[in-house]
Amino acid sequence: MSDLIKCIFYSEFHNIYGTKILHQYPEGFVSNEVFEGFAEYIIPKPKLCGKIITLTAFDYKILGYPILMQDVKYHRNALLFNLCFVFDKSTDTTNFNQIVRKLGTILRTLEKETEYLFNQSKEIGLKDQPDLSKILETLYIELNTYGESTFTVDDANTINVKLLSRPEEPPEILPHQVPVLVEEIDTTNDSEWDLTVLQILPYIDGVNYVARISKLTEIDINLVSSCVQHLVYYGIVKMVDIFQFSNIYNPTPKIRKLANNLDMQRECQRYIAISGATPCSFEFIFSLYSSLSIDTTFREYCLENSLTSWGIDERAFIMFGVINGFLRRKQRYPLLTNLQSLDSLPPSHKKHLLNGTKNYDEICCILSIGVEAVEKLLFEIAHPDSFIVILK
Repeated sequence: MSDLIKCIFYSEFHNIYGTKILHQYPEGFVSNEVFEGFAEYIIPKPKLCGKIITLTAFDYKILGYPILMQDVKYHRNALLFNLCFVFDKSTDTTNFNQIVRKLGTILRTLEKETEYLFNQSKEIGLKDQPDLSKILETLYIELNTYGESTFTVDDANTINVKLLSRPEEPPEILPHQVPVLVEEIDTTNDSEWDLTVLQILPYIDGVNYVARISKLTEIDINLVSSCVQHLVYYGIVKMVDIFQFSNIYNPTPKIRKLANNLDMQRECQRYIAISGATPCSFEFIFSLYSSLSIDTTFREYCLENSLTSWGIDERAFIMFGVINGFLRRKQRYPLLTNLQSLDSLPPSHKKHLLNGTKNYDEICCILSIGVEAVEKLLFEIAHPDSFIVILK
């Protein structure tokens, strides 16, 4: 089976010679003669920089994310570059969009921090930084072979990109679910993003659930759900449950991945640490995750283990586990068992919410009240022996 990616090349705009390919893998795949036929589209006008571009030329499809950086140290006070992927023209490249965007953003950050591209063009390089041509080779081989690629640029930057398989259907977004950003979004070019996405992004903070975002932004909830669904579809956002200290969490078999993945371990240490605190050892963190139990609320767990005294952010501790799939929340579903009590309830009590099909998050969202208020409501309308709470 032939490789999906035919070539990866890096191009810059040269002050004298115009747009040129400086690095490519496999070497010589795109000849200078062929490149001249579409070079003007690889480094486009400034207004098109910071956008995904796709063009078809010579039976191939080329995907890129051109970047413009302005600084007096560059010729003409600007650096224009583009790292591009080449495919057969019939290839659906949609799920590569997030990869070229991420790689372009990473190169821009490296240039800001260490002048990585500027030094490469001057052929001086920096100690312990790989040549860009080596990075392209690694990307080409690993993405074609494994669907993901990891490479170290320097002591502070290890880059991982992964080809996300697109779901056949967009996931359903529920009003009581909380969107969490898992990929950095560059909004400096507003025209690249839908206006509604730009309006809701400031409210996607890992705390606000979809219905609350709709209320805070005064945007119709169906439109908010559609935008969040789009972000989830392309791997920019993940959906989690509403965090509450009354929740119950337990580890899943996927915790083995955390035990075996050094990069995830380091990320976990940074993610859950309170700002300014020294991260705990991974061994200690792993023991904390392993000791979560379905018999204990997270509030009780925090009292027993005093996470904050160890410099651990309690919300981040749970969020990291849920996002990465090695923590699962046990949902609570109230069920009235006394049918006479159920039939006697007036419509204002929304008795259909207490038939065992709605969990506490859904009920809280529908009634716009907290968990304590839902529990109070239950005790008001039914004797404790008349209802049960199902955990699943």
